[in-house]
Amino acid sequence: MKIYMSGSIYGGTEKIDTYKKLIEALKNYGEILDDQIADENTIAKEVFQNDEDIYKDLEAKLKIADVIFAEVSIPSLGVGYELGFADKLGKRIIAIYDETYTPKVSTMIRGNKRIKLIPYNDIAEIIDNLDEIITIYKK
Repeated sequence: MKIYMSGSIYGGTEKIDTYKKLIEALKNYGEILDDQIADENTIAKEVFQNDEDIYKDLEAKLKIADVIFAEVSIPSLGVGYELGFADKLGKRIIAIYDETYTPKVSTMIRGNKRIKLIPYNDIAEIIDNLDEIITIYKK
């Protein structure tokens, strides 16, 4: 399985440790296409790439992904765009959020029944239940 992991970078990196834990756990289920969201130096590395190349790279990864796994606790224009793009491609989307950090996520995510939205209080709740999450939310 090819897994596209989405999470805020420019909107804020307060959840980067959560991304790291989740990516490590998701590696047991397939290939992570974009683990750079868990790299504190991602923004600095982008200096060496132009925006169009980054966009094309992420677009290509979204197109080949079997599932999009998004951490949406931190509002992010990029994550929202990725989810909309993936939705239009008919991709399976699982979005998780820390309800102790963000009690309510965007209506555009909550209202889209094609996005499986799962709240958590501790990322261990998600990691400990990945077998069930991955299985239940298969198309």
